Amino acid sequence: MNANNMFTFFYPVIESLSKGSLIKKVMSFLFRLIGVLSFVGGVFLFFKTISYAPDFWFVVLLLSFLVSSFISLQIWFYRAKAIMNLEDSDFMVIPIFSNFFRAIGENYAVFLIAIGVGGTLNLWFSSYAYNLSEFARFIPFVSLTDSFIGGLMFLLLTIVIAFFVLLLTYFLAENILVLVEIARNTRGLKKESNEEKQVTAKGA
Repeated sequence: MNANNMFTFFYPVIESLSKGSLIKKVMSFLFRLIGVLSFVGGVFLFFKTISYAPDFWFVVLLLSFLVSSFISLQIWFYRAKAIMNLEDSDFMVIPIFSNFFRAIGENYAVFLIAIGVGGTLNLWFSSYAYNLSEFARFIPFVSLTDSFIGGLMFLLLTIVIAFFVLLLTYFLAENILVLVEIARNTRGLKKESNEEKQVTAKGA
């Protein structure tokens, strides 16, 4: 290795970071890893808890949670693919965070709906509805009442909260992308201004 190479061998890595290609690969891998861990965690919780299930309806609740874990796997893989499809640019971290916010909202919404459906069936048909308390603590503004109306309210509230969580995270994600557009437009205007000045200078 000559002297020039010795002082510049890390340049390709820095350039890859600056253009975003390396960051895309790393974050895409992390998103997939989160998806796999979410699904493995869901499977682990299912088999760990099912032996303590007091009745059939609690098993249904666990199954709904397992399905949400599998959907979570798909969400993280989809977002990982979306990151890899981003074009290399100087503004790479911002759209990655946008996808991250969307993934968080999508996962939480799926989890809420799964618990809402499984929990409602428990409130309607199971005499062990108190077992829902561990799951319900992840859902704000919701109280459990083991009656038909209570179950219906539980289902409706989980769906409404899931929708607003999804709306909020998409709103944050879109606002983050607006920053990218502002930065790109500002750069474009600055470039056009510099070109106009050069043309004017040459004409003078």
